[in-house]
Amino acid sequence: MRPLAAAVALLAALSAAPAAATATSTSAASRIDNVTVYRQSARVTRLAHVELGAGPARVVVDGLPLELDDDSVRVEGRGSARARVFGVAVDRVTVGETVAGDARAAEEKLLALQDEDRALDDRARAAKARAAFVESLRSTYSEERAKNLAVRGVSRREWAELAAFVQGELSAASVEQRKVEIARRELARRVAQAKADLERVQAKRGQARKAIAVELDVERAGALELAVSYAVPSAGWEPVWDARLAPDSSMMELSFLGSVWQRTGEDWSEVRLAVSTAQPGRGLFVPKLEPIFLTRFEPPAAMRLGYAGAARPAAPAAAMERRAKAAEVRPEPEADAEEAEVEDLAVPTAAVSEGLLATTFTAPRRETIDGAGQARKVSLARFPLKAEVVRTAAPRVEAAAFLTAKAVNDTGFPLLAGVAGVYVGDQFVGRAPLPATPAGGELTLAFGADDRVEVERKVLERNHGSAGIVSKEETYRYRVRIGLKNRYAHPVAVKLLDLVPVSRDEKIQVALLDGSTAATREDPERPGVKVWELTLAPREQKVVELKYEVRYPKGMAIAGME
Repeated sequence: MRPLAAAVALLAALSAAPAAATATSTSAASRIDNVTVYRQSARVTRLAHVELGAGPARVVVDGLPLELDDDSVRVEGRGSARARVFGVAVDRVTVGETVAGDARAAEEKLLALQDEDRALDDRARAAKARAAFVESLRSTYSEERAKNLAVRGVSRREWAELAAFVQGELSAASVEQRKVEIARRELARRVAQAKADLERVQAKRGQARKAIAVELDVERAGALELAVSYAVPSAGWEPVWDARLAPDSSMMELSFLGSVWQRTGEDWSEVRLAVSTAQPGRGLFVPKLEPIFLTRFEPPAAMRLGYAGAARPAAPAAAMERRAKAAEVRPEPEADAEEAEVEDLAVPTAAVSEGLLATTFTAPRRETIDGAGQARKVSLARFPLKAEVVRTAAPRVEAAAFLTAKAVNDTGFPLLAGVAGVYVGDQFVGRAPLPATPAGGELTLAFGADDRVEVERKVLERNHGSAGIVSKEETYRYRVRIGLKNRYAHPVAVKLLDLVPVSRDEKIQVALLDGSTAATREDPERPGVKVWELTLAPREQKVVELKYEVRYPKGMAIAGME
């Protein structure tokens, strides 16, 4: 697309433009073609097609959101017309004439429905009057015949005909009334909807929208397609993840989705949608450090007596392989059925564009996003990661082994923090936070407790005594036994965590005793936490023992003992 102009950059050229008064004004219908959504804003691009004659022209694209950022408007174009752009203006327009026509149509619709309701009411009144007349006729006829029985008797046939006539008329009147009641109930809903539509249209009379006017000088007549883009703040997206673990193949698949929302008041219908990790407005100012000058502090006279010195400064804030086909259960075809080709359901992924500071994902098809804030999840990508699958147990906290998977982010770009739906195979086990992980970083996720790896921790000894002849010391000796049992028919890896207390006072001595099962390593970030990396053979049981002693001066009160 050949750029025609950027509004601000070309305002200086207005003096060379033809007079605006002589320009032909054309209102161009437009549609939203593509949208790039950022975390807290979006850039919307509209396309407008116009036919222009030679000479100065003013193309107006109206009906735009009131909240659009005027300074963000950019215009490009191409077509058979040859034109130059001399300026772009953003105008605030109060909705009037357009709404007036819609309001008249809504009023006429409501009046027609009300007339229909009055006609139904007339039918109901007529049916009631008919029933009343028949009742009156029956009563009058019966009285007259009773008075004249001596003169002329009434045959059984006459009474039967009279009863049948009255019953038929009353039944017909009742049926008519029921039909009218049903019709009026349905009509009442239509009337209520028509009133709501009228109120909604009337409410727009005072509303304001924006219009973008593009000033052009057309050197050669022809067709022109304008692309008008602008930024709106009431939009954004959040990353949503599905993490699916296949323990048998040691693969973890991350499905990346974007939950996109917008409250601009206009629907984005069938647009080319992209989400970007860029954060417009962030980092536009380079931080500067100002010098700090140390001088002698002279307290005020009223504070010199009893002054204890300055306050101490605060410390500084610190591609998944397909599931193993052997595990898939497929129905056997009928013996006499014709064999058909079976294919897995394809899942298209977004096109990924990596920039210097951000990554953009363009959805594989056009999408529609509701303008009232209803979020829509859009599938963006799938990342298969080779995972190290282990069971992690810290029975001091909870006697359970938790299925965990650790993988390296080899996707080539950072994984955004979000909430992940966690699956083991096809079984949903819950939701968990997925931390932000840089490219090349390690990602560890938990997939729930595994009941087929049993963990039991017991404190076998907790002996309190004293030692020393001259200076008495108190001692506590602990003996902890942790039992592990593998119920699987295949080996499993287990990472077991437990700890020995760490002293912060030189008078409190902690020592690991003989008989303890040697730990594989210690956690470098958590002093005292020991890690045993074990492999349990099928149906195997293992025992880990931990023995330690705490020694401190007699009478000294200490905190943190088990």
